[in-house]
Amino acid sequence: MCDFSYVLNLLRVHAADQLSRALLYQRADVTNKTTERTLRNRAKLICEQLLDMPEPRRRQFAERAVRRL
Repeated sequence: MCDFSYVLNLLRVHAADQLSRALLYQRADVTNKTTERTLRNRAKLICEQLLDMPEPRRRQFAERAVRRL
């Protein structure tokens, strides 16, 4: 498997950034989308997709997938 912890940390950072930028009425929705369980499941799916990719494209794909949170 790819570096699961790297992808999970990227997701956590992006989720925290999204939560800090969310308007007050959007926070509940953002909080539901960024639970620890959700982030772990997303990281697992991203890592599974990375297995089929050549090495040069992996980091770029991971960073794009995290931004689509």
